[in-house]
Amino acid sequence: MENTLPVALVLSGCGVYDGSEVSEAVGVIVALSQAGIPYTCYAPDRPQLHVINHAKASETDETRNILDEAARIARGNILPLAELDVSRHSAIVFPGGFGAAKNLTNFARAGSQAELADDVRAAVLPFIQAHKPVVALCAAPLVLGLAAREAGITGARITFGNPSEGKAMAEALVSWGQQHVETAVDAACVDEHHRFITAPAYMYGQATPAEVFASCQAAIRALGTMLGHTATAA
Repeated sequence: MENTLPVALVLSGCGVYDGSEVSEAVGVIVALSQAGIPYTCYAPDRPQLHVINHAKASETDETRNILDEAARIARGNILPLAELDVSRHSAIVFPGGFGAAKNLTNFARAGSQAELADDVRAAVLPFIQAHKPVVALCAAPLVLGLAAREAGITGARITFGNPSEGKAMAEALVSWGQQHVETAVDAACVDEHHRFITAPAYMYGQATPAEVFASCQAAIRALGTMLGHTATAA
């Protein structure tokens, strides 16, 4: 039976260096629209770890709110992560960007000793426990790897793409008891048993925007299959 519940799309800010990677977030939104899969955007309502000037790749003295920044991508149609109710959604999706390592987890500072942010833990664990799909792109599989560990799962198939480019993340994932699966930039790694879907996107640092969008499409295509959804557009 086709699932008509929207997916929960969790953003971590706006901008690759301190939030959600914009091309990936928009790519996921477009891929969901192409597939006819409804979605609702969420983000943590709290300050982000820090603010990066993306033109200079340097830290600033500003303070910005994750939800307010993510609203730029969502065109203002976004809710606080604390309001996410698993019973109202068919799946949860995390685009990438360093916000996954800085705002959704503390991996940027703690490395393999990282933990999920409390509001992220409260949002994602119920999906795993309800056996609903979890999708993560680029650096966001950090969230999935940590959540799987907390759920008592080991051996889950998860990807950061090419382990030579995401070596520290892949090594941490393995230390958390999961399996890293090398995956092409335009493909998705699907763990049918645990209902996990991951895709590399910009973890391939030289990927073109077209290849990143193909990665987003591969992940959402796999999600549509997992949900039994029939695409409404090519």
